[in-house]
Amino acid sequence: MKCEQERTRLAAYAMAALDPGEAVLVDRHVRECPACAGDVDEVRAALAAVRRLPAEDMLGNWSGRLPALREAAVRAALARTSDRE
Repeated sequence: MKCEQERTRLAAYAMAALDPGEAVLVDRHVRECPACAGDVDEVRAALAAVRRLPAEDMLGNWSGRLPALREAAVRAALARTSDRE
């Protein structure tokens, strides 16, 4: 399978949110593709970090923080892309 096809499902795979048949296909690909395995590790690390946040940081009004969070996400994605080149 091509990485472009798998990357759309890597986050769902990392969260164990795929149906069993699809999970088997993604798992097989991730075992053979170091780039996708790294992406899965990053998603799992991010999820673990979010789970460690205090509840008061997760609740409340996020509207004022969204632009900064979106910018940080774009910068992180661009950094990962340039690291792979």
